[in-house]
Amino acid sequence: MSEFRGAAKEYAEELSAELGDRLRAVLLHGSVVREEAIIGVSDVNLMVLVDAVDPVLLRTLAPHARQWLEKERSLPLVLTWDEWQAARDAFAVETADMLDAREVLHGADPLEGAVVERDDLRLQAERELRGKLIHLREGTLASADRPEELGRLLLTALPSVTTYLRAALRLAGEPAGTASPDTLERGARLVGVEPKPLLGLWEQRTRRRVPTVDVGDGPVTAVHQVLERTVAYVDTLSGENV
Repeated sequence: MSEFRGAAKEYAEELSAELGDRLRAVLLHGSVVREEAIIGVSDVNLMVLVDAVDPVLLRTLAPHARQWLEKERSLPLVLTWDEWQAARDAFAVETADMLDAREVLHGADPLEGAVVERDDLRLQAERELRGKLIHLREGTLASADRPEELGRLLLTALPSVTTYLRAALRLAGEPAGTASPDTLERGARLVGVEPKPLLGLWEQRTRRRVPTVDVGDGPVTAVHQVLERTVAYVDTLSGENV
């Protein structure tokens, strides 16, 4: 993880030197902080909070953003400090994950004092789960006769599956944890799915091996089934804070 963290810290230092007081915070989150990042596979997730998003700031940030995209295959999330504070309820899934695993690289901690409302978490999880399920079916339709492409689709979907299972565990009053294999196992059992095929896919992902699978194989069924049953589970819930 040191390579990922080093790159993120260097990027935060560059932004600080370029933006000065306009830079309010830089937050590292996701697989790097959970100690699960895979070189050549995982994105390095950064949130950059500034005083205002205006043409001057965008022109200043553009070359740094392009450099980060070329190096880490992702763009940082750029928001104003006030936008983030106002939008945390809309990003309840992400906020809950950040509360469990984050590293402040610059400035103040934007999660200090944050509370995730149970209904906000449930509503976002249900909405995004339904969208993810639709996209997975579309991808499966396009790849059903292409075993390697279908295997790549499953590996791409797996981190999102894990994210939504963490949300389901939180809604169930259980610790979500930060280790994805543990989340996959406990989350799948929570919604009534056999976790073994999902754990097998995770192992292949960590080894950077793309499985060749038929549309009727167990891993394909498991990924679709876990999304379907997680949707059904969160759809039944409502209540207090998590």
